[in-house]
Amino acid sequence: MKQLDPKLLRNAFGSYMTGVTVITAMSNDGTPVGFTANSFTSVSLAPPLLLVCPAKSLSSFDVFANCDSFVVNILSEDQQAISNIFAGSKEDRFSQIEWHKDEQGNPVIDGALTHFSCKTERNLDAGDHNLLVGEVLSFATREGRGLGYASGGYFSLGLERAAAEISTQEKHVCVGVIIEHNGKVLLSQKDGKTVLPTMTTDDNTNAVSTIKQFLTENSMDARLGAVFSIYENTKTNTNYIFYRAIAYSSDTKGLGEYVAIDDIAQQDFATQAMNSMMNRYAAESKNGLYGVYVGQEEQGHVH
Repeated sequence: MKQLDPKLLRNAFGSYMTGVTVITAMSNDGTPVGFTANSFTSVSLAPPLLLVCPAKSLSSFDVFANCDSFVVNILSEDQQAISNIFAGSKEDRFSQIEWHKDEQGNPVIDGALTHFSCKTERNLDAGDHNLLVGEVLSFATREGRGLGYASGGYFSLGLERAAAEISTQEKHVCVGVIIEHNGKVLLSQKDGKTVLPTMTTDDNTNAVSTIKQFLTENSMDARLGAVFSIYENTKTNTNYIFYRAIAYSSDTKGLGEYVAIDDIAQQDFATQAMNSMMNRYAAESKNGLYGVYVGQEEQGHVH
């Protein structure tokens, strides 16, 4: 059998866009445990079944391999911090969040978009994971959008839609892309100032299509990621939308040169808005947790 590269396989699996969940349960001694997972699947309506896949590398794996019941918490798009806590924190995770118990005594995360309280229907060995099948005993859901995850990063469906709406409602929108390759960002010089690859949308052409066309026309081998910044320059009445992208090659195709992310602070960007955006990019790239700026060139919020 052909040996597959685990890293490449993981990246390939990660191209599938999912939501983000935190799976929780109670250990025999009454200690709450949980882990972040995007390996969640609805299985059946009659009977009501769902599937999650705890990894054998989890410190709490024995609990989930032997639990009689558990909870699936689907996180909302404003709960990225909770996802990070249960994905990496080694401290008492539950002391850092608000939660309560369901009827089976398992933790339910406050503010979750949806939660399913389950009894274990089946627990099967599957390579380096288990297949944990649960029968849904009860559930609760509310209005809102879930936290998205794809290609190693979070995304917000609400903010992605906002960017798309801006790019179709306005006849001309300045669309830019932050292209990263091996810890460097593609930058160029214009009139003595540092700039990013940017283009203007045509009538009825949305931002994503504009960027994809730009990458294709310049033969850039890159994967387009999530939106990073949406803002308006009130002085020129121009809307700006910037996306992230990952390049697979160091070839700049004549569009500029790759500059180390650590050197971004030394760049003289064409506008203060671009300078602020890129310094935020440099800071957030250190842990790979990217927000989305929404507002005006001088005032707004990072979501």
